[in-house]
Amino acid sequence: MKKLIVVLLIVLIIFQFYLTRTPALTNKISLQDVSLYQGDLVLINKQSEIQEDPRNLAAIPNQTTNTTIEPNSLLQKHVGTALRQMMRRAGKVGVKHFQINSAYRSGKLQQRLYEAYGADFALPAGHSEHQTGLSVDIGSTRGKMNQSKEGRWLAKNAHKFGFIIRYPKGKETVTGISFEPWHIRYVGLPHSTKMYEEDWALEEYIHYLEQDNSYQIHIADRTYFVQYTKQRSIRIPDTTQFQVSGTNKHGFIVTSRLKHD
Repeated sequence: MKKLIVVLLIVLIIFQFYLTRTPALTNKISLQDVSLYQGDLVLINKQSEIQEDPRNLAAIPNQTTNTTIEPNSLLQKHVGTALRQMMRRAGKVGVKHFQINSAYRSGKLQQRLYEAYGADFALPAGHSEHQTGLSVDIGSTRGKMNQSKEGRWLAKNAHKFGFIIRYPKGKETVTGISFEPWHIRYVGLPHSTKMYEEDWALEEYIHYLEQDNSYQIHIADRTYFVQYTKQRSIRIPDTTQFQVSGTNKHGFIVTSRLKHD
């Protein structure tokens, strides 16, 4: 029995080492043509203003029976696709009463809302995530999100589809915004899972990357290597599957999917 325990411990140590080790960085890529102000991880808040309008806006796909969508709702196309997948998964487990109340907003619309409702209910133009096409307000037709089945399901499962609760409870001093269980932001995998596991707001996640620069994470059957750089070129693992996002601050986040997946 003792021998078995020892073997299992050795296997666990080797497995943990495999998951956390830094892969060989054999490929050099240029970031000269990448915008600091575009990507799934741009930080928009009271201090960081949006610099560029979003690209590839499209109507939210209305192909699910469990979601009521406000007319003319737009998101970046890949975000709408991920949202549809999430809503479908929720429907399969009996969570069926979502309502999309607000998605992309132009700067003009955001400013009108700010002037009409004030700082307690809206952010001024340039400081709202809704202008990125990455965020969406999701409600429940059965009650408040913090009390409904829909809200509870999103809180536990949104990260699996690349989404986070952007203004979580207990992070008000970090985000500068009160708890909003309905405000969902797309950041993509593996970032959403890392933030969920560590209980980080987006501000904290970017700060972590700025300090530690890289990490490796295994999710389901995929392994990702995430790097942060302020440079206009970077060495990444030997893979053609990578994405680059600006942070709207000083650097870039490069996400590589490792080949052995």
